[in-house]
Amino acid sequence: MKRFWAVAVGAAVLFGPAVMTPGPLPPRGASAARPYEGTTVRAVVNAEYVKYSLSLVEQDLYDKLGIKLETEVIPIDAFVAKTLLEFNSGKSPWDLIMFGGSNMPDYGRHFEPLENWISKLRLDFAMEDIPEVYKKLFLKHNGKIVAMPYDGDVHMLFWNKVAFERPENKKKFKAKYGYELAPPQTWKQWDDQSEFFQGWGWDGSDKKLFGAGASYKPSGGGYSYYWWRQRFFAYGGQYFDAEMKPLVNTPAGIRALEEMVRTMPNYPPGVMLFESEEPKTMLVKGDVPMLYSWTSTGKRVGNAAESVIVGKAGFGIVPGAEIDGKIVHRPALTPGRGMAVSIYSQKKEATMKVLEFISNPEQSLKIVMDPKTIMDPWRVSHFRSQKFQQAFPGANEYLAAIEKTFPHVVPDPIIPGANDYQRKLSFEITEALAKRKQPKEALDAAAAEWDKITDRRGRDKQKAMWGEKMGEMKQLGIEYHADWAAKAK
Repeated sequence: MKRFWAVAVGAAVLFGPAVMTPGPLPPRGASAARPYEGTTVRAVVNAEYVKYSLSLVEQDLYDKLGIKLETEVIPIDAFVAKTLLEFNSGKSPWDLIMFGGSNMPDYGRHFEPLENWISKLRLDFAMEDIPEVYKKLFLKHNGKIVAMPYDGDVHMLFWNKVAFERPENKKKFKAKYGYELAPPQTWKQWDDQSEFFQGWGWDGSDKKLFGAGASYKPSGGGYSYYWWRQRFFAYGGQYFDAEMKPLVNTPAGIRALEEMVRTMPNYPPGVMLFESEEPKTMLVKGDVPMLYSWTSTGKRVGNAAESVIVGKAGFGIVPGAEIDGKIVHRPALTPGRGMAVSIYSQKKEATMKVLEFISNPEQSLKIVMDPKTIMDPWRVSHFRSQKFQQAFPGANEYLAAIEKTFPHVVPDPIIPGANDYQRKLSFEITEALAKRKQPKEALDAAAAEWDKITDRRGRDKQKAMWGEKMGEMKQLGIEYHADWAAKAK
């Protein structure tokens, strides 16, 4: 995801001149017919499906407030650079800004703080309904709330029950590996099972099916990085030490990458080109028995128009590592998407009302339930919505698994330049997966590139920011364990 804007201008920064001033607010519950009639709010997002997600609430927004949305799409590869170029010039053509949560250090100063507007306009963002990890890590800049979540990007595990419950498969697996076939709890089990399922008809057919699904494409979303770091953290990894020395090339990182390289034959031949949707398609078409990916996968699993595993799917937490008899799960919390109001907007008041509207439990549920949005549930009320729980067979299990996943998630390094660090690491991981470099060689190169980024950004500045984020991660139970890579089972 991406970054955002530069310094504000005079009193407009503090108070945000609104293009339309609707006059005194009516008491809560009183009607006011389209108080912002004639106002157009411009939004910027990084994909057509995000633009589509906003279209789901546009009519209700207009009917209630009289506000029209005009949404510009900048493709994901160029989004950060193009938006930051505008923001760092001290202006922007947009009012409502989509951004990646891990890029808050680059974007935050370009966002309008919410607190004064919450009081002034009596806005209700239902903060008690937002998981703690978001409130701790993704919504604040310099101690002030400046954004709201829009897309709950976490990884979870999906599997085809047919593969795991066929008596023939269970018997065959136990004979070869010496333990019962069941959805994987550890990376060792995942690797065994992906090997076991590769290349034959585990569904009872005569097809040559695949062992598992994954997304290893390095560009765009940096997919190979996300698939690597869940193993890395389960093996005790951390991004940096307290002095900003990269830890990606420590034994945790090397073991994680060596395992990925060794198991490459267990995946479809196109895995090096796969972004998010290709392995999801293979899962719902019955071509792979298991996949860990974004929670939006569940909506495709439950879509009878395309899925052959409706009612036959399982949902759970991404595998982890057994450490001293306890399984440590470290699923990825990816940048996701947040929404914020531009500090340069000339329509701050109207845009604040838009942000409140698209964030409220009712409208946001409409967005995250629609399979075509690829927006993931992010409110506690989304996980517990009876309407959502009844949306497709197994939807209640799917939502319960998401809620169980959140306490274990690990975020990106939330420091300036997060996008640069991620891209350099993803490139080197892919070099190893393609066998152009040995895993240690690739991670050593990534660590060297990380040092260059840190120096370029200012080592002391990065160290101070990382120290704060490392402390927040420690509060969530995420810290470096040098010995875990050797002892993990």
